[in-house]
Amino acid sequence: MTSRVPALDLVSHSPDQTRQVASTLARLLRGGDVLFLQGPLGSGKTTFVQGLARGLGVREYVQSPTFILVMEHRGVLADGTPVRLYHVDLYRLEEQDELTTFGLEDCLSDPSGIVVIEWSERLPAQWVDEYLVVRFEPLADTKRRIAFFPFGTRPRAIVEALRKEVAGGAKRPAAPGA
Repeated sequence: MTSRVPALDLVSHSPDQTRQVASTLARLLRGGDVLFLQGPLGSGKTTFVQGLARGLGVREYVQSPTFILVMEHRGVLADGTPVRLYHVDLYRLEEQDELTTFGLEDCLSDPSGIVVIEWSERLPAQWVDEYLVVRFEPLADTKRRIAFFPFGTRPRAIVEALRKEVAGGAKRPAAPGA
């Protein structure tokens, strides 16, 4: 958990809007990127991963891997490069020793993989050098605050690009002759 001021702070008014933000983010990602998703149960973490998967062209349904800890999905980056999306859920992790039993190190060392970890608070900080924390806060029934905290050079670049995408989408000029 972090107490820093977020580099980007958004409000989503629906699950579809949360998926859209994540889909936009997915187009900015590349192999080796790591996202830490934090927030209470039901705050939108898995919904966000569904949007990431959609943005990466993943075809199968994405659900939380709570009982199996990690799911691998095949997709493609914006430039057409194949990528693996590793969706990790550490909610049921009871001891840190368990981190080495299900292949998390392999996921994190895959240069063609994007690793998204729900309940990342259970992961020792030294496991990852650079990562993007995405923190979810329920504001109402379907309304969520989504705050982005970059840790490292690459995550800062991702957030800056996302800021431009989000701002650009809100301020597009009218079509000629409109």
